[in-house]
Amino acid sequence: MPEVRVKGTQIHFLEKKGASPIRILFIHGSGGNASGWKKVMDGLDGFHTLAVDLPGHGESKGEGKRSIQEYTEFVRDFCDALGLEEIVLGGHSLGGGIVLDFAVRFPSRMKAALLIGTGARLRVLPAALDLLKKMAGGEIPPKFEPWAFSEKAAPEVLEEGEKEWAKTSPKVRYYDMLAGDQFDIMGEMGKIKCPSLIVCGREDRLTPIKYSEFLKNKISGSRMEIVEEAAHMPMIENPKALSSTLSEFLKTLS
Repeated sequence: MPEVRVKGTQIHFLEKKGASPIRILFIHGSGGNASGWKKVMDGLDGFHTLAVDLPGHGESKGEGKRSIQEYTEFVRDFCDALGLEEIVLGGHSLGGGIVLDFAVRFPSRMKAALLIGTGARLRVLPAALDLLKKMAGGEIPPKFEPWAFSEKAAPEVLEEGEKEWAKTSPKVRYYDMLAGDQFDIMGEMGKIKCPSLIVCGREDRLTPIKYSEFLKNKISGSRMEIVEEAAHMPMIENPKALSSTLSEFLKTLS
């Protein structure tokens, strides 16, 4: 996995080079890491793709941020460090919030947006936040809950999900979810002008289809697609279908 220093912090990322001049950067969700995108990247033949471990996640050093806005600024600095000027940004859940915020704040740097299992507002159930806070503080032991996955998800899919979940500390997971809970960009969707693809798993309970429909209605000219046989984690549950959906959209960009 390659690495780069961003404002003095060692940051790891994945990169799969392709003939297309378009650069696509994927951003993971709360408590995630870049490796969750690997199967999707492998399915995007011909495209030049990257996926970053946000600070404090995966193999990146540093500490997790406390707001989506701070993560957005990190992504800008990461792009600066790699010389990425006009990019396609793809984000899942919290990562999708980062993409939306980036598109509003730094529109000249956006070629297109890929918004996967996300929303303009990312509220978290108070009971879930309280549970995460107790895990972060050591009051109770960390415990993986398969809320993000389809009730029909295969055991090996859940095992992969738990393996990736365990790579991030309970403290970082809690502050990521708190950052999502405090995020609300609903009133600024009209500022997003770049080509946008909105994708949601058919069985997503965390960011349900109505969240994607809101984005579709508010972002002019955007497209929306549903991934079957997936809930909130289509990049793990059905990466082949997600790659195909993304590829069709990316081929429309010049």
